[in-house]
Amino acid sequence: MISYSYSKEMSRDNFTLCEFDLERIKKMFSKIFESYNPKVKSEVFDSFCEDFYDLAKEIHVSNERIWRMIMTDMLFNYDERGYLEAASTDNAIKRKQFAIIANVVTGKLRTKI
Repeated sequence: MISYSYSKEMSRDNFTLCEFDLERIKKMFSKIFESYNPKVKSEVFDSFCEDFYDLAKEIHVSNERIWRMIMTDMLFNYDERGYLEAASTDNAIKRKQFAIIANVVTGKLRTKI
């Protein structure tokens, strides 16, 4: 994953989002942040989930690549404000970590058929 790039994923298919509410988003991110590093600091966790929920309600796009880019950018925004714990100082490593988290998020938001 050293040469990870969003441009390699141009052919990603669209996906259908499942129904979700704020509580489901909080539960989803609680599980994700138990497993992955970096983590959003506990004092801003609720705010992070609310921001994601508000953003997700406004996005009317079903392209997986766009969702992953938005999620990665959101994590970078939180990192720049100092709201992440144990974040690497290396942007290449952070991008890989955030891409993994974004991939997990899209997997959890995908409608299960």
